[in-house]
Amino acid sequence: MGELKVYTLKEAADLLRTDNQTILDEVDAGNIDAFKIGKDWRITADSIIDFIAKGGSNYAGKPAAIKAVSKLDLHKIPAFPYTWPGGETEQYNEAYEGTYEDGKFHYEVKIGIGEREAAGKMRKRVTVFLNGRPTVEFAGADDFDKDGLLASVITLPNKKRLKPHQPIPKEYQGFDIRRYDSVVTGPRASTTMALVSRIDDLDTIVAHAVNRAIYRDEIEK
Repeated sequence: MGELKVYTLKEAADLLRTDNQTILDEVDAGNIDAFKIGKDWRITADSIIDFIAKGGSNYAGKPAAIKAVSKLDLHKIPAFPYTWPGGETEQYNEAYEGTYEDGKFHYEVKIGIGEREAAGKMRKRVTVFLNGRPTVEFAGADDFDKDGLLASVITLPNKKRLKPHQPIPKEYQGFDIRRYDSVVTGPRASTTMALVSRIDDLDTIVAHAVNRAIYRDEIEK
């Protein structure tokens, strides 16, 4: 391994002729890779070079995720069980299956609807599987019986959840974005941002899964 050059936050800001907060914003947005030693941020020279090479702030997790579903073809299927890696089997009593395609991306889609405990109570539960892999999970809002709303946290390309002070990624602009714990309250309810959708809005539910999958696939390359 060659020499590893590492910068402090201030050194990185000085190098890019900006301020510490702007660098932190880019780290939070997933545009600059960084790590912590104790409470202090460190940024490698390679991550700065990569940030510049990909267009700086305009990168935002390319390839760009999908804002809205282009071609979603679903049909209802029988109930099915799914066994999670930890061994727990979950039953989905309502389900849909089909495909998503927009010319660039193609996914086999399966949606399972059931019930599961979340934030201290039994709630409606929706899981979206893309190419057989569970990709996003939604929980029913506190007033689900009245409004049919679900919420699912937004995870950024850097694998961190979107925080209330952060800008909404362009892929999610135009959607209903709120703090998760403003619609799902109770023990262990997330305080980060979430996409909120009606349970019958399968286009939005699948769009969220496609965004997550594109972010994930870019990370795993």
